[in-house]
Order: sequence, then structure tokens, then C-alpha cells
Amino acid sequence: MVKMTDMFDPETRSRIMRSVRTQETAAEERLATALRRLALRFRRNDSRVFGKPDFVFPARRLAVFVDGDFWHGRSWIENGAAPATNARFWIQKFDRNIARDRLVERRLRRNGWSVLRLWGSDVNRAPKDAADAVLKRLKRRRSELVRRSEKLRSNPRADRGRGRQPQ
Repeated sequence: MVKMTDMFDPETRSRIMRSVRTQETAAEERLATALRRLALRFRRNDSRVFGKPDFVFPARRLAVFVDGDFWHGRSWIENGAAPATNARFWIQKFDRNIARDRLVERRLRRNGWSVLRLWGSDVNRAPKDAADAVLKRLKRRRSELVRRSEKLRSNPRADRGRGRQPQ
């Protein structure tokens, strides 16, 4: 396991970590601006949608999450780099966050949602590319939903396999 060195004393590190935002982060704000430039309408942190996605496109049933690289364990996932201080705690924290992300994705997909996850550093580096990825997914969702609607119109019983069975 590779350890990332910490340049701060424990008290300073603790203060820094407490100040980290969970909503309206710089990456989210940059993506929101780029999405508005594409004239896309969305909801932010909609608590009515499981997992409270960062961006929700209800008509297309698309949930977009902008995952912070540190909190969602990007370094841990990509090259096994754990923080030098309290590594065991952080590895467990990353693993719990990753497990929660997977649970949220599974539940949303089971309920007919498409889920798009973006890394915060990628959004910060190229917000237009991130917005283009969202637009591409929205277009794909539109065609998927149109096909599904046509299928249901031609065969009204086609979607009965989900949920409660008719008596």
C-alpha cells in the first residue's frame, strides 16, 4: 500500500477536513454553469430522488453525481494510495463511501433511472466536456424512453413484470 504524506499537523488537518463542503462544491458549480450554457434545465440535490443526486433531470430520469476525488477514494481506487495519517480509518471510510455509491446506483437503476458519475477533478479541469457527457447521456435516455413508450403503446402488458402483479 502506498501512503500519501500529510503536510499538516493533526489539528490543522482536522480543521481543514471539517470545512470541506458537501453541496455546491466548486466542481458542481462549474458543471452547473456549463449545463446552463447548453440550456439544460435540472434540479440540484433533489431529496425526493434516492441518494440525493447533485443534478437531477426528472423527465429523462437521469441522476448525475459529482464525486469528490478524496472522499470517494479515487487515489485509493486507481493506485492504492491511502493517506499517511490514520490510513486504516480512511481506507474503511473510502470503502464505506464506495459501497454506499454502489447501493445508490443499484436502487436508482432498479427504479428506472440512469446514473452518471463524474470525478470532481475531471469536472474542474474540463467542465464543458463534463456537460457534453451529461448531454450525450440525456440524448441516449430520450431515445431509450421513446422506444420504451412505443413498446408499451404497442403492447400495454409489456411492462407488467415490474412491481405488483395484476390479479
